[in-house]
Amino acid sequence: MPTFRVDVYAWIPQADVPNPIAALPGGVARWGSGACGPRFGGDGFTGPANSAAGWKGKTFRAMQTLAFQVSSFGDPPNAFIDTGVVPGLTTVLTKPRSEGGTVCTSLTPTVARSESGVSWDSSQRWYEMNLHGSAHDPIPEAALKFFAGKAGEQVGKLFTPDLEWRLKIRIQVGTEESRLTRLRYGVADLLNLDVSDRIAAPQNLGGTRNLVHGLAYVRRFPSYVVYMSISRDGIAPQSLPIYFSDASKRNLAEIVIGQEDAIRKIAW
Repeated sequence: MPTFRVDVYAWIPQADVPNPIAALPGGVARWGSGACGPRFGGDGFTGPANSAAGWKGKTFRAMQTLAFQVSSFGDPPNAFIDTGVVPGLTTVLTKPRSEGGTVCTSLTPTVARSESGVSWDSSQRWYEMNLHGSAHDPIPEAALKFFAGKAGEQVGKLFTPDLEWRLKIRIQVGTEESRLTRLRYGVADLLNLDVSDRIAAPQNLGGTRNLVHGLAYVRRFPSYVVYMSISRDGIAPQSLPIYFSDASKRNLAEIVIGQEDAIRKIAW
């Protein structure tokens, strides 16, 4: 019985990033504990693991998993893992980590959107997995609530940019793509952020006759990685990154900018 699984992680590749709330007049007395330090804690690693299993022990801003099984290709999908969006932890540091900064406050990010589903398209002969998640930094919202009560909290919700992903992953029988599909991916490839081919991982998912392809919308900050994993009877499970957007040389402000890319096409 084949099993197909998608895992997506968002993380901050820098060790820490600026916390603008700490620079506001009044400090903690006016803005609450969110102003206790000049840096937000990052996750501090650039390259992701080369498989979903390798993520164990790493921190993240948010993640989501969707998996399904079928008795044979074309049967209705049986979704058996659907985590929804799982938030990590947002921390504020007393100073940069390189200078010995320590955590002075922490809050769990707010999940703003968590959607998922899988369907069979008989005309295209593919299963389409859809995952849509977003989460936002809770510190500005908490600071504005401390400063101005409920009205401030609502402003914080409106003006705090979300990290976000929106994925369409197609698991197709055969390797022939329609002309319209190729055209759509060609448009998405014009400014593609994907650098998943730089990760030392297998270049196929245990076969050559079928194809995984699709689209990934992400914000330009933080980093994002998408893993595709396939398990089949009698064949060792395979897992590898099909999309990786590296934000290690980008800044926090780029979280407001999003774009849609074609994912790396992988045979299975």
